[in-house]
Amino acid sequence: MQSDEIKRLDCLLEIYIDVNVDKDFSILSKKTDPFFILSMSGQFKYSNEKCANLLGFCRGELVQKRLNDLFGKPELNESESFFLNKDYEKLTNFDSRVTNKQGDVLDVNVTAFPILFDEGVIGSYVVLKDITSIKRERQLLSEKQAVAGQLAAGIAHEIRNPITAIKGFLQLMMNDSKAEDMYYKIVKSEIARIELILKELMVLAKPNKFKHDRIDAQLLLVQVITLMESQALLNNIEMIKNFNLTNVFVSGDENQLKQVFINFIKNGFEAMPDGGKLFIKGSLLSEGSIGIEFIDEGSGIPPNVLKRIGEPFFTTKETGTGLGMTISYQIIEAHKGRIDITSDEKGTCIQVTLPAVLSHK
Repeated sequence: MQSDEIKRLDCLLEIYIDVNVDKDFSILSKKTDPFFILSMSGQFKYSNEKCANLLGFCRGELVQKRLNDLFGKPELNESESFFLNKDYEKLTNFDSRVTNKQGDVLDVNVTAFPILFDEGVIGSYVVLKDITSIKRERQLLSEKQAVAGQLAAGIAHEIRNPITAIKGFLQLMMNDSKAEDMYYKIVKSEIARIELILKELMVLAKPNKFKHDRIDAQLLLVQVITLMESQALLNNIEMIKNFNLTNVFVSGDENQLKQVFINFIKNGFEAMPDGGKLFIKGSLLSEGSIGIEFIDEGSGIPPNVLKRIGEPFFTTKETGTGLGMTISYQIIEAHKGRIDITSDEKGTCIQVTLPAVLSHK
């Protein structure tokens, strides 16, 4: 871009800031988010107080900086004026890393969208969200899962053969013995439960080979809901569908995603023992991702329990193994997605975000 054109755009951007940015507002939410305004040449032109505090600068210092002073070169385009593989002219959301004044590296979520004037882009409005603690928690969870996986493999190896032998001899005893039949049934039931735990442990320790099929998101949800309709009727649950994902696809393993969605629907059923409504929503969040929500009308999850969901072997269910949610997190993470859970006394919402592949037909 020629220097005269840069000067013209900078002048227009400064006018825009003078006219429109008269307080530390946020156009993304009601709260004040850390944000800065970036020129087309990669120069900071404005920062609110919260952004300056996040990055450790005073506002006067920050507006003297360029994008490449804070973000690493591998994350920037060739001119170092914007982010690599991102478009000035479109809203974009992604995770990145930024260096503050003290030299510490922060993990941040970046939302950037264009500032338009006379049908042209004159700069970008960039919102930052500090996700350093979230990244750290994910890393700790990943480490826990690795330990759990090693434990799972060892446990499964040690007890699989004895369980198989016990099950076989028990069957012979049930056929020949005149002893109390109920006792044998109880033992057989408990062995079946151990086998279930072993099965889930082995999934955790050694997940099935990951596929990269092109999956119709709308059809996938319809199939899962159809599978669960009879169980919903038995539990006096009304499943309310609200999604429009026509010609939207995801890349991954269809069976694994079905496993996750069925698990979340079952959780919703269990949260409403007296019946209720389970809302299943799906929408295109942006050109790059879709959101699928499972919302129940249960009594909610206590905060001390909510923060532990996903930990291996943690469960509040009498018959639970504590591995269902751990495996679900693992599957969604393998699909480059994420799971977000919110809950209050009115119910719980589980949102799954996945990268989308749009049809160009």
